[in-house]
Amino acid sequence: MKITDITTTPLKIGKSLVRIQTDAGIEGWAEGPGINKVVPGRNASVFEAYLESIIKPTLIGEDPLQIDRHWETLALGKDDRLYKLPANIVGIIDVALWDLMGKETNKPVYTLMGGVTRKDIQLYWSTGSGWKFTPEEMLNMVKQGYEMGFEAFKIRMDWKGWRQDSNPTKDYQMFKLVREFLCDGQYLGFDANNGYSVSTAIQQGRKFEKLGIDHFEEPLPNWDLSGLRQVSDALDVAVSAGEQDPYRWWFYNLIELGNVDILQPDILSAGGPSEVKRIYELAVTWNKPVMPHSPQAGINSMASLHTYATTLNATRPHEFSTEFSGPLDDVHDLYGDVVIPDKGVMHLSDRPGLGIDLNEQAVKRLTV
Repeated sequence: MKITDITTTPLKIGKSLVRIQTDAGIEGWAEGPGINKVVPGRNASVFEAYLESIIKPTLIGEDPLQIDRHWETLALGKDDRLYKLPANIVGIIDVALWDLMGKETNKPVYTLMGGVTRKDIQLYWSTGSGWKFTPEEMLNMVKQGYEMGFEAFKIRMDWKGWRQDSNPTKDYQMFKLVREFLCDGQYLGFDANNGYSVSTAIQQGRKFEKLGIDHFEEPLPNWDLSGLRQVSDALDVAVSAGEQDPYRWWFYNLIELGNVDILQPDILSAGGPSEVKRIYELAVTWNKPVMPHSPQAGINSMASLHTYATTLNATRPHEFSTEFSGPLDDVHDLYGDVVIPDKGVMHLSDRPGLGIDLNEQAVKRLTV
């Protein structure tokens, strides 16, 4: 079996459908970036440029089942070719290759990655843009997830590193209001999205601890590892980080220099299921909990869930959000029941690959 083509189809859900096609008629699927909004009607993404200039010339004609070899070629290089592609670019191809291998072998990806520890995975309802909402508006968004049956939650401020210490008072009021609503001990995390300085992060963390907080995410800009160690050492709450970070080598530094409590690799940003699995093994070695960043519904989310399901220390809820995937009805129509949670729980199927049941009619309807 050989790779014959890699195509992208821009969809109205804000992503593109990436297909790795073979001469055996078997395809592997992933999601890439969608239409560039600056140039309407044109897919001007960085992914397209890498796809045409490097990925297709490198992979077409190759055996798609050589996943590790292809990962190494794209992420590192081969012979006299030093590619070193960005991790999120490698991640898209890696997701599709794992899906393809599962279909070829008639096994779920979680089986191919060493076996599943559980098929029913609790999700947490992740809602963000707290910086532009009032506490009451954030509470209303949390209530949407609560009414859907979710039992775990996270609120995100989306301050970013350039908005340092913008409004910690409002952040606290927002967390307090949500915590008081979730008064029966439901899981509640807080994501500062890189928005604090060291001193503010420590002060906020101590106040959150008094209210009851389950994890404190990205309190500082992701490059400030020495500051992250100060925050982690000062607080009792588990401090988490890693959603922006590429490849296992950065996560080694995150552990050694930042002393973070929870590792949060993103299925694309870290380099795909192959690399996330390696990061999980690193976490087991250092006795660190893992809790992936994957705020979406769809193919890439399923790749994250399959990888997470193989790890023994993956005991915390997995992220879920409707903010980055388009309407859930469209996502369901495209990919089938497997991508939709049931009262805050995702049930992994025994279907081959990532279990996606692609509806070609829906692809046509939603193609940009």
